Amino acid sequence: MHRHISTSPSRAAFTLVELLVVIAIIGILVGLLLPAIQSARGATRKMQCQNNLKQIGLAVQNYHDMFRQFPWANANSTLNGGSLFVSVLPYMEQSNAFRLYDFTRSNSDPINQQVVSQQLPFYYCPSDARRRSVPSCDSDAGRAPGTYAACIGTEDYNQYWSFFRQPRPSLNGMIVYSDTVDNKTRFASVTDGTSNTLLVGETAYNLPDYKFQSGSCAGQPRFSFTYWCNPYPGSTACTTQFAFNPKDRGDDGIYDAGWVRSFRSDHVGGVQFVFGDGSVHFISDSIAAETLDRLSARNDGEVFSGWGL
Repeated sequence: MHRHISTSPSRAAFTLVELLVVIAIIGILVGLLLPAIQSARGATRKMQCQNNLKQIGLAVQNYHDMFRQFPWANANSTLNGGSLFVSVLPYMEQSNAFRLYDFTRSNSDPINQQVVSQQLPFYYCPSDARRRSVPSCDSDAGRAPGTYAACIGTEDYNQYWSFFRQPRPSLNGMIVYSDTVDNKTRFASVTDGTSNTLLVGETAYNLPDYKFQSGSCAGQPRFSFTYWCNPYPGSTACTTQFAFNPKDRGDDGIYDAGWVRSFRSDHVGGVQFVFGDGSVHFISDSIAAETLDRLSARNDGEVFSGWGL
């Protein structure tokens, strides 16, 4: 019996050097692709944020069609009740949540917690870094986060405190509080033009020097308190009075407590807004403060066209 001997060449295995070269090449390719992937994800998150703002803008317009005025920044004439975002829930396909909300109680009342604890995706920009869990501490009162705020104009509402028997304010934004001098704003009130006036912009949990003052987390970074249900100034109502899109520290290294009431985002280079006409635009950090103020006011007669969208 003859044994068959194969004359075909045997397959050589990869050497260690060859394996290391292949791994190095793969590592280089991953390093080249990763920024592109991250950029694509960032663009997707930014686009979703734009869609959220479009929805909110349309909801406010539908509210106006129903009641012949814009919703107030505070839904039930107090500073501890519901926000504009509670008022427009029916126009965000959330009629059940709207019916469950008790407008005679505060937004932190346990009765309302079944509504205000809901993390509604259209009230939260996916680009927000979520630097802490919300809710977490007892000061959150079970309220879910939001990252959008109505523009109440160029002046800080906090200086008036008219709910505490101080002089009534006169806010110049499209959205105002119920106790302001001109407390019923309509499309006709926006004499500068809806395409030139800010309606709702972004906020973010990105101020580490803004800290809890009391409760179980006293002294810890709060980052912000932008609960979508809360009408308090700085939560769901902002102005252009303070630094635009602040980064927690100024050029002099000092934190400004007013920044919590400023529009800001975790996007690179700017903040997104929906204007009164429903269009959404990205406003760069480099915009002049005067220009931003003019866009914030509804009726100052200073109309900026071609301002650099």
